[in-house]
Amino acid sequence: MKKAIIQGMCCPGCAKDVKAVLSAIYGISNVQVFLEQGYALFDGYVSKEIVAAALKEEGYHLVDIVKEP
Repeated sequence: MKKAIIQGMCCPGCAKDVKAVLSAIYGISNVQVFLEQGYALFDGYVSKEIVAAALKEEGYHLVDIVKEP
């Protein structure tokens, strides 16, 4: 599982949008968004650049992706 730290989410609508964006990326599955903590968890092997570009297109900023234990 990977953790994407995301800036720009401010409401449940944003969280739903981020979940849709991440879920639409080929190779990503099991997306869970945690609005108040500012991150999303997902399974898959996708480059940070692809995730950052998809989020940026929707107005969000990817801070980092870290591997969850």
